[in-house]
Amino acid sequence: MGEIVVGGFPFDKDTEEVRKALKYVKDHGFTSVQLSVRWREIEPCQRGSFDWEVDDRKVRLIQEAGLKFVPFIHMGPKSVAPDWWLSGSLHKGLVCLEHHKENPIESIWNPMFRVEVDRVLKAYAEHYLPWDILESIQPGISGDYGEAIFPVVGNWPGDYHTHRGFWCGGLDAIEDFQSAMKDKYGRIDLLNYKWRSSYQSFEEIKPFLRIFQPSRTAYMDFLLWYHKSMTDYSEFWMETCRKHFPDTPIYLCTGGIEEPEHGSSFSDQAKIAAKYQGGIRLTNEGNNFYENLYLTIHMHSACEYYGSYMGLEPVGPILPMGVAVRMYGSAAYGDRQIFHYYANIREREDETSGAEYVKKYQDLISERKTDQKITFFWPLDEALLNQTPIPDSIRASLSALRKNYMINVADEQMILDDALNNSKLLILLDTSVTRTEVLEKIADWVEKGGVLISNCHPHDLENRTVERFGKIFGMNEDSEEVWGHSEYFVHALPWMEKLQTLEQQHSMIAWNKLDTTVIPLMKNLERKQGATTTREAFCAFANRFSEGMGFYFAAPLDLDAQADAIWTPSPAFSYLLEDCCKYFGSTEPMSLSEKQIAKSIMNGRELVLFEDGTIGEE
Repeated sequence: MGEIVVGGFPFDKDTEEVRKALKYVKDHGFTSVQLSVRWREIEPCQRGSFDWEVDDRKVRLIQEAGLKFVPFIHMGPKSVAPDWWLSGSLHKGLVCLEHHKENPIESIWNPMFRVEVDRVLKAYAEHYLPWDILESIQPGISGDYGEAIFPVVGNWPGDYHTHRGFWCGGLDAIEDFQSAMKDKYGRIDLLNYKWRSSYQSFEEIKPFLRIFQPSRTAYMDFLLWYHKSMTDYSEFWMETCRKHFPDTPIYLCTGGIEEPEHGSSFSDQAKIAAKYQGGIRLTNEGNNFYENLYLTIHMHSACEYYGSYMGLEPVGPILPMGVAVRMYGSAAYGDRQIFHYYANIREREDETSGAEYVKKYQDLISERKTDQKITFFWPLDEALLNQTPIPDSIRASLSALRKNYMINVADEQMILDDALNNSKLLILLDTSVTRTEVLEKIADWVEKGGVLISNCHPHDLENRTVERFGKIFGMNEDSEEVWGHSEYFVHALPWMEKLQTLEQQHSMIAWNKLDTTVIPLMKNLERKQGATTTREAFCAFANRFSEGMGFYFAAPLDLDAQADAIWTPSPAFSYLLEDCCKYFGSTEPMSLSEKQIAKSIMNGRELVLFEDGTIGEE
């Protein structure tokens, strides 16, 4: 059975009330209790003088109840640091790039703090490992609440300088950035050529806001460095935890949706967690299955590919029905751990408690691989460059696809790390820009037998076409995207059972002047009207690219379109996708019936989440 953790436990109550509450969670299937361990409380007065009394009392009560213990060991945030550390000369806060003001949350570039981390974790392990009660541990490394992110907004207005922004204005960060760019480019003239800049030396370079970017390439270099800095810091914590807790599961806590200011690269964090036989605790979930999907599928896919385990945590209050939704989501992912706040599962007089759903579905929580062969491209580069989350069009397409197929996602780094080798089909939608090496990697994969379906042709960071990527679809230098209202008639291939049920598609977008190897799937009729001529064009087409295939769909998408639609949107893309999934991936679509929210394939059976919170087979 997996790990079912409860946090936010009311240890401030009378001891008998605490015992009663612990029995309640034990009886409802929970395996452990998480405590927030604050550095200032276990080493309050001076370095080396530890006080375990308060936490020992709580841990004894947990042990008496037959439960395990999960310490969330907070050290990096300002709210958990001892006064003697904050006022000392070795402490160094982060500095914001916008105002050059210091935030007391510990700088991730401060080497002296790492000495303290190693010392405190060693002492904690020496004290609690002999108790044989730890189910897992969770380091609280940075951010406002201990996540592996930079400060976001805080929760203590006026206590310290904080806001959404970049926290790399300090001298330590500047020196690290200069060193990283020197390692990457070697010579300042090469950096200037790539960045379209005019620096005289690497010592002139400093982190910069997007408004001051010399070029997109420069800004991407800055963002990748910023994210790598947090990844390297996370790796230090994971390595140190593994040194002192050699056999205990370790969960790196992270959250958000990879806003560039957070500095969190989910794929890189999953990779370093796997390196130290650890996992990820992602703090993202709410009450809605498809909203949770958007917030968690990227990390789940990264963990599954790199080999780290995963646990999910809600962002705050959850309804009882939301608890059922979360249990189903973790079961569908094959997560090892799920975390609930006590306030979300406590006993209720007027309705079914969240704990009842935990008890009913506890056996569904267990670690397993989902092994999906359909991959959805996660355009993180574009989101970072635009300083936004993944766009709503991607969110909508992802949700619509998940209603019919079990899928995973892959961002640019995962693709560069060969994640597509585990997939048969890549769906790439609504993406305009990414790195050249990513597009080349996709072309390599298709060339070796992969199948790509796309409605877009991304350019590189400087808005240049990547010729080899276009060749996947039979595009050449003369090929053009053409606009104008027209009807396109279906010419489905023999194996396209669904697409050939349509006769035509209206579209304002199509392509012409393609290679002669291109196979039209939706083609217009050439005609002359007055002084104007309609030329041959395709709004959907296929192309053999060495051992693989590229499918391009130019018409606007609506994955929830009805089959009797006259104008766009229409179901044409959904039909093309279904045919490709069947033919190339041997995957049949899952259709949702009335009162069903989602379906998942688990251990060879179809498990359904119903609107009333019931989980079962159809």
